[in-house]
Amino acid sequence: MELRHIKHFVVLAELRHFYRAAEKLNITQPSLSKSIKKLELLIGGKLFDRTTKEVQITALGKLVLARSLKILREVESLHQDISNFNGTDTKELNIGASPIPSNSLVGPIIGYFLRDFPDMAVELKVAGWSDLYQQLVNGDIDFFVAAETKKSDIDKSELVTMVDLPPFPVIFCCRPNHPLLSLPRLFLPTLRDYPLAIPRHLPEEVSHIFEDLFMIQRDDFSGLVRFEQFHPIKEAIMTGDLVALTPEIAVRAELESGALVSLKPTMMPELFAQFCIVYLKQKSQSPSAKAFIEYLKERAMDVKLKQTVLKESA
Repeated sequence: MELRHIKHFVVLAELRHFYRAAEKLNITQPSLSKSIKKLELLIGGKLFDRTTKEVQITALGKLVLARSLKILREVESLHQDISNFNGTDTKELNIGASPIPSNSLVGPIIGYFLRDFPDMAVELKVAGWSDLYQQLVNGDIDFFVAAETKKSDIDKSELVTMVDLPPFPVIFCCRPNHPLLSLPRLFLPTLRDYPLAIPRHLPEEVSHIFEDLFMIQRDDFSGLVRFEQFHPIKEAIMTGDLVALTPEIAVRAELESGALVSLKPTMMPELFAQFCIVYLKQKSQSPSAKAFIEYLKERAMDVKLKQTVLKESA
């Protein structure tokens, strides 16, 4: 059994499509089919059920997949340990991030990182935490940064280590001349009169805090936008009556410039967004990966400190 057969199997199990898997592996589709048949012959059973439209992994395939992923992680870890022992470092760094930390934490430090590591190639992959977790397990990324992972199944995984970054406040924001700002006191129920924008993966316990405010079934429903990234809806907030619920770090620049204003409803519960760095326990991090993680921690602390200073001066 050759390592390449295992790699081919894992990619096909991930994509469930021969053409896309062959394209990702940079081999021909017949070569991939031959490799899978060779592995099935060695194992003594079918790994996939093939139809004209899709590829489904069998029960045996699922068993082999779990072992294969462990083998690939161990091989990658061995290569990294050898590189570290020889005093060399990988020249590629693959980082994953969910939309908000990709814009506010990861993106701003890439330039500083490349200044200190000019011979590195950095690839940033932006996705939701569930996709990023799968990419991490498959070995496609070295680590990722995401929000609310502590409220997901990742928190129960024995495969990963999670490093908490400082929590950031969650706020409502709107344009500077929004009608809500003319009120002597703002109460949460008043927000029901205006269209609202909320993160698409808003934790259920946060939704419950606001009762039916974000429910489209209520009688006085005034519109709702669920966003993955804040940037696409920013202009709609600046030019209309849309009110957004978002981590303060996502709109820090707009708040500082006056393009957006933070709303402070009476009896507003204090909410925080928790970002985490997630990496595999059994994988040795390269010196460059460790350095980037330290950059991330410093960036998060700097942003948190600045937020505290702005709050005290307000």
